[in-house]
Amino acid sequence: MVTILLLAAVMLQQQLAVIAEVDRQEVQVGEEELVLTITVEAPGGSAPVEIGDPDLFGLELLSARDQTRVSVEGPVPARITTRRLTLRALRPGIGTIGRVRVRQGEETAETAPIRITVSAPTTAAPTALDPRIERMVEAAPAPDVVPDEVSLAVVTSPDSVVLGQQVDVVVVAWFPRDIRARLRNPPTLEPPLIRGAWTYDRPAPLGIVTSRRVRGVWYDLFALHRVVFPLTAGVMEIGSATVSYSVPVSSSFLSRELRHEVQSEPRAVRVAALPRPRGVRGYAGAAGGGLLFQVDAPPGELRLGDAAQVRAVLTGQGNVALWPEPEFDWPVGLRAYPQEVTVSIAAEYGLVGGSKVFDYLVVADSAGTHRVPATSYAYFDIDTDRYVQLRAPALEFVTPSGLAGITPVQTVRPLLTPGGLSLDAWLTRVSLWVWIVIGVAPPLAAVALRTRTRWLLRLRRPRRAPRLVETLTLRTLELEFRDILEGFVPQTRLRVSDGLADALRAAGVEDSLATHAARVRDRLRQALYGPEGSTDPEELTAEVQEVLRALRGGTGKVRTAVAALALALAVLVSAGPADGQSPARLYDAGAVRPAADSFATRARATPHAAAHWYNLGAALDRLGEDVRARAAWLRAARLTPRDETVRRALQTGAPPDAPPGGLTFVAPVTPGEALAAAAGLWVLGWVLLALRTPVRRAVPVLVLAALVAGYGAAFASRYARPVALVMLDGTALRAAPYGPAPSERELGAGTGVLIQREHGAWVLVSDGVVQGWLLRTEVVPL
Repeated sequence: MVTILLLAAVMLQQQLAVIAEVDRQEVQVGEEELVLTITVEAPGGSAPVEIGDPDLFGLELLSARDQTRVSVEGPVPARITTRRLTLRALRPGIGTIGRVRVRQGEETAETAPIRITVSAPTTAAPTALDPRIERMVEAAPAPDVVPDEVSLAVVTSPDSVVLGQQVDVVVVAWFPRDIRARLRNPPTLEPPLIRGAWTYDRPAPLGIVTSRRVRGVWYDLFALHRVVFPLTAGVMEIGSATVSYSVPVSSSFLSRELRHEVQSEPRAVRVAALPRPRGVRGYAGAAGGGLLFQVDAPPGELRLGDAAQVRAVLTGQGNVALWPEPEFDWPVGLRAYPQEVTVSIAAEYGLVGGSKVFDYLVVADSAGTHRVPATSYAYFDIDTDRYVQLRAPALEFVTPSGLAGITPVQTVRPLLTPGGLSLDAWLTRVSLWVWIVIGVAPPLAAVALRTRTRWLLRLRRPRRAPRLVETLTLRTLELEFRDILEGFVPQTRLRVSDGLADALRAAGVEDSLATHAARVRDRLRQALYGPEGSTDPEELTAEVQEVLRALRGGTGKVRTAVAALALALAVLVSAGPADGQSPARLYDAGAVRPAADSFATRARATPHAAAHWYNLGAALDRLGEDVRARAAWLRAARLTPRDETVRRALQTGAPPDAPPGGLTFVAPVTPGEALAAAAGLWVLGWVLLALRTPVRRAVPVLVLAALVAGYGAAFASRYARPVALVMLDGTALRAAPYGPAPSERELGAGTGVLIQREHGAWVLVSDGVVQGWLLRTEVVPL
């Protein structure tokens, strides 16, 4: 019973919970002190938490701030997300905060609506209508003359727009003066519900905006203004607006009030799609009027290790919040990190506009002159009904070379001399057939020797070698034959017999030898992949070996010339000054950046050589690029985990908060060594069985071979995962792949993350606790 109760408690703690509360229940119009706090407690996991913004009626959103933390106080880790919204009241009456909906995966939760009492300001005087909106109020259709009824109308301007164009929606309430004089509180106007649009509530006069006489009856008019930007082409539906008011039943001061509500008729606005962009580049959907584009960068030099702030500013009229980010072509050697995006909204002559600021932090990776090409920004101009291409001037960053631009380090690490290929590198060249033979041949041989069946004894007669041995011999000859032919002719596998002979002749091989080599190559393929018995293996083996000896003898004129040229170059390299430009000499002479580039080229060419990766890490460490150096040392340690020099460098380059295991764990034995040891134990176990050793002694060897093979396969799969290290300390893990997205948490420099998928310039990563998006330039892959 206790177990059942504990399980039920754990399940209840794993449910998604959301709480919405305000710091005040009563505010005045114009105050900025109303704070809505949304707290979401979700079970720990990789699924992100999505918090929907509530619908606001009579209130305006000023700012929003998100914060996420992980709680491990209970039996199950929980992710607690807090969103704080700062609101401001627009008009007196009852302000409503709609339901807050939260979703994590398939689970959803929501809160109840919150009502706020909004009172009129004590000192503020009624403001006048904007002339643009005043003309719309004057054009509002007059109601039918019914002295005891209130009517409501919705006026839109214009009735037909294009995407990105502003639509003014004005709600006009007509109150007969007799009814308005009996009101004890001002009426409450609720704007219509508009789907598929971005809306801005604009301030309107708190009381009567105007009075009009219609067929002898005076009406006092109340108005509400909302600016709308359609998001999709088609028909934008505008729902019904509502006006609420209360009229006393009698003239007594203590008389109760009877509440009334009046709704308007729905309306529709036609939204036309934008014309096809022709003659512009990089159009991403921006629309507005009179846009200006400016890019600013600080003057002076940008030294290695320092950062500069680049600011791109867009100003104009339109829906500022949806203007897309400009695209910069950052050059190699210059890394840019997007910072906060600031949006400022302003209205001029009734038209909504403002500015949008994009900030970037720019860091130089190498010395030299880094030129950022001129950046263009395309948008559709609503005023002129055409596409406009704005252009900002090019930027230029000068990074000085020499010790003044290099971050000094305490130790100059010694370099490793590249040796032969590691066991893992050799195993990558082993054919799949060899592994199949190692796995199948020992059991068959052991069974044959233990059972001594007549059929297996017959196979041991020296009259003819087994088909398996013949196939392996011919397969080895084919690989050697193909390597030699590739030295003369590229893409040998794609050439048929006549084409191969012609290509060999063109490469300088004698006519008779070229024809013979093509014919032998075809016979070798027929023997390997054709029906059994079509070719005598022994005769074919001898003929192939003869052709190989002839081709190795350098009878081709071109091959002889190439060999002589290679020898001459080797002599020049060994005797001339070119040896002084080796990466090791550059490293010792202090030219660390060219040495690092050379080490990186060699590491990419031979990725299984641990010395190249270690030397690359040593050069990057001298340049002050600690995270990149650690990534290179991790590659070297996974190839030579017991090398004391590599281990010492990896320990000193580890971040202070790095866990001992996890994504960057280095196994004490490489996967190749484990697989080689497993193959040896596997063969040894079956040899013991073949020699009639007791089963109780041979079986543990086979079991140990299986365990070691499983160890090697497990770490080979683990090393193959796309792991990366975070470049800078305090890197924001964003909830979505765009700059102003809320941050889930911050990651430290050197933190290992697992790359799960890619999306343009962004990558979705997981640090073992939460998922989030990072820029490609913010991580360095292993």
